[in-house]
Amino acid sequence: MPGFTPFTSNYSDLSDENGYQFEFRCDVCGSGYRSEFIRSQVGTAGTILQGASGLIGGLWGASPVASTARDVVDRGARDEALKKASNEIMQLFQRCPRCSKWVDETCWNDQRNLCVGCAPKLATEMEAERQAVEIDQMRDAMRTKAIFSGDTSARQTVCPSCGRPAGSEKFCANCGTPLGTPHCTQCGAELATGARFCGNCGAKTAS
Repeated sequence: MPGFTPFTSNYSDLSDENGYQFEFRCDVCGSGYRSEFIRSQVGTAGTILQGASGLIGGLWGASPVASTARDVVDRGARDEALKKASNEIMQLFQRCPRCSKWVDETCWNDQRNLCVGCAPKLATEMEAERQAVEIDQMRDAMRTKAIFSGDTSARQTVCPSCGRPAGSEKFCANCGTPLGTPHCTQCGAELATGARFCGNCGAKTAS
């Protein structure tokens, strides 16, 4: 529209004294596009005016005049550069009607005509959920799996019969005495060392 310069909230002005450039970003993922750098004709003119101010002398006020002239002309050139960049790049973005965010094609859900923040893509969500379920199943399997299958029964490190070191053997290598924790012959309960009666059923022990 003549006299108006379109702009959006998802851009940054990278322009400097040498020219104009703008960066447009997706409001969801932060990715985007940078416009082509347009060299400023005003920058050259401003340099000439600045040089002229040096020849004429600062006392005559030429430097403020040069700066003002550059700013006035630069404003229109910058607006034109922004309009051109916006018309070219904003075609690559969609504005979500629900949250008003500007998003690129990656963050736009064509099936729902909404951004992925308002309407996540089902295929992506299903894969993420499937992965989460598989991880939970793996953890549950690890909790119920017996990692150590060795013998966890108590062992006597010294033979109670001959006093020799017994290590982890089931019988004393010196005298053959059983080294495992004794059990009651009546109910099978473990017996304390030196016990004469079973603490579970009261039966007399063999010792």
